[in-house]
Amino acid sequence: MQALSSIASLVPTWVWALLALLLALGLRQSRDQYLPRGRLVLLPLIWLAYGLWGVRSSFGHEFALMLAWALGLLLGLQLMRLPAFARVVAGSHFDAQRGRYFVPGSWLPMVLMLALFCAKFALGMSLAMQPALAQDANLALSFSVLFGTLSGALLGRSRTILRSSIVVPTSTHSAKAASPQGQVLPA
Repeated sequence: MQALSSIASLVPTWVWALLALLLALGLRQSRDQYLPRGRLVLLPLIWLAYGLWGVRSSFGHEFALMLAWALGLLLGLQLMRLPAFARVVAGSHFDAQRGRYFVPGSWLPMVLMLALFCAKFALGMSLAMQPALAQDANLALSFSVLFGTLSGALLGRSRTILRSSIVVPTSTHSAKAASPQGQVLPA
């Protein structure tokens, strides 16, 4: 127990502040809310930058690692297209009166954000205790893919909300898509 407290005392204060912020953001996203388009896009973009920074700050700027991160990003985007994940955002829609998107509450964003935070924290602690791990190609590739996948899943969730929110059923048996600006688009 003393070892854990001594390790925790070495962690910079900003890390604990970031964790508190993540918990607050995750709790907020667990409730139904109306969000502007910009906010639906901003948070995943921040996490994309955080994940990429995690790779670059830990292992450097090698092309193979950036490629692994990008492949993980694509994997995360595709995962969010699976029916199990698509159900998480079922019911989302654009509310033209409010000019915002209705997003049903979900714990998924908190899980993804905490997973990315914990992975970066664990990697940082491991590299601080054993700097030679930074030269382990398998570790570097694995974390690059993990950071990309988690970041991509957050971006994919927002993409799914934005895309699923534009389908508006009509009085006939067909459906047409309406943009947030109210323009009707062919289905």
